[in-house]
Amino acid sequence: MTHARPSAQTAPRSPFSFVGRAGRAARALTTAASALALAVGALMVAPAPVLADDGVTTQDYFSYYHFDKAREKGYTGKGVTIAVIDGPVELSDPELAGANITDKSRCTIEASIENRYHGSEMAAILASQKYGVAPDATILSYQVRSTGDRSAGTCDDGPEQLDSFAALINNAIDDGAQIISVSHGSTDHGVALKMAIARAMSKGVIIVASVGNNGKDENDTHLSWWSGVVGVSAITTDGQFASYSSWGNGVTTSAVGGPLTVRDFDTGKTATTNGTSNSTALVAGMLALALQKWPNATPNQILQSLVHTGLNPNHEWNKYTGYGAIDGGALVNTDPSQYPDENPLAQKQGGSSPTPEEVQDYADGLIYLPTDMDRFPKSYIYRGTDEDIVTGLSYGIDIHLGTSPRYHRK
Repeated sequence: MTHARPSAQTAPRSPFSFVGRAGRAARALTTAASALALAVGALMVAPAPVLADDGVTTQDYFSYYHFDKAREKGYTGKGVTIAVIDGPVELSDPELAGANITDKSRCTIEASIENRYHGSEMAAILASQKYGVAPDATILSYQVRSTGDRSAGTCDDGPEQLDSFAALINNAIDDGAQIISVSHGSTDHGVALKMAIARAMSKGVIIVASVGNNGKDENDTHLSWWSGVVGVSAITTDGQFASYSSWGNGVTTSAVGGPLTVRDFDTGKTATTNGTSNSTALVAGMLALALQKWPNATPNQILQSLVHTGLNPNHEWNKYTGYGAIDGGALVNTDPSQYPDENPLAQKQGGSSPTPEEVQDYADGLIYLPTDMDRFPKSYIYRGTDEDIVTGLSYGIDIHLGTSPRYHRK
């Protein structure tokens, strides 16, 4: 099956550019052939040479996006906190030496061999002192189960799994994350996750998520399905839409998916991976650079800048690359204050959830769902006027009747 693709166009060069010439012409999209996807969203290729003692020291994307120029200008993600929801992060990895990473997981998970190192690879894309996008960012890691992993007995306490996406997103918000990077799929369309997304949007926390590696429209099986989430597809280093990359109405942007050089702990050699997981971490890192450069801009304005600097002709949206492959240089060098303080992803193509009204209701404390309140974060306070809501006390939520800010807005 083939799909119509926009023709290639060349984007203007930024004062310093993250994007190589191939990236600036990332509009010629090739046929999306189906490929086997791991639950964590990376495709492993055959092992390569034996790994040196100092580990992996460089990546193709580093020169492709000219991150050396970003570092020279002081754009390192300093002062920005990024949450990584993924597998465990092995802090002893040489690639992570010197990175500011803290494990904030609330429960214990025994990862399978297949899933043990994916989280470390995502953390390295973000914060490796050798090739990380944002080497001075603060990284908070939260472990989530993948196929083959098992809980050590503490993750299933209470009505909501402690390692569910809803719980982990709320934990990351509580811990001060400004960006949340998720390189996993999820078929959860439940109220708990919906409210976690609404909370993130109302608090201005940016969620960046992969769209999958099955080379098909699988929007409803990834967090990109939700409003506000930056869905990321993959391109190759020659600027083409990657054959393995999935697509759909939730796609916002795209970035290079590989090859990423990683350590193969089974063989002692290096291996290469490709996948939208890698693309997602790259986008999260570039958003961190923009937040560092423009600390007075709102997260909504940063997202506005992301969609207004995408490399599609006229930044027009399509289901393969969203508004276009990310142009990190333009993103960082464009003053976001010129854009409205409105989330451009509040309603995605074809409709999405939560709606802007639901997000505002959550922010104003006006949502009460008696059968689901035990799935709300403990920080939620009901501020409406329904006096029959005293049963909410049994769910552990606070009730401050009649105190919603909506009642005081002009």
